[in-house]
Amino acid sequence: MKAVLLSLLPRPWIYVLMGLAVLEFDLLTGRFLMFPILFVIPVMLSAWFVTVRHAFALAIFLPLGRLYIAIFFHHPAPPLFLEMNALIRIGVLSLLAYLVARTARQTKELQHEVKELEGILNICMYCKRIKDEHENWQWIENYIAQHSKADFSHGMCMECAQKHHPEVFGKKPCTHSDYVKSVKT
Repeated sequence: MKAVLLSLLPRPWIYVLMGLAVLEFDLLTGRFLMFPILFVIPVMLSAWFVTVRHAFALAIFLPLGRLYIAIFFHHPAPPLFLEMNALIRIGVLSLLAYLVARTARQTKELQHEVKELEGILNICMYCKRIKDEHENWQWIENYIAQHSKADFSHGMCMECAQKHHPEVFGKKPCTHSDYVKSVKT
């Protein structure tokens, strides 16, 4: 069921039907109850899942449909006021469509740009190389650099310095200043 709903999201006709349903609801409720705020739903969803052009078309079509209903069925105000309200709705819905489409585009770009290391990485217990998706073993630095924007700089922790260079660091706990002194000499 969820897969069917997700497959319908990028279909423009879904949002046209939503808009028509809101207009129909607006027509059925009479002249005292109006629901143009519900135009936000199909416009926003269309801007996110379809295209900004489709959202702009809905942002224009839906308020004009509401204007048609008001002039020919409800007659609640003079036509000039109805037209001004329609223009305001078009402006607000168009701005909303633009902002939602821009946010959707930025989100998609960020998702594409961000390369996460996720799942289980097959790593050699001795040399710490990682097996990539092509079954090749790569150094951990190369693998992470290819799959993220991280860069590496190498150093040595105090434990390894004492273990591998006891003549410089001895067996006593070293401080950072001891390490810096030994590097300078």
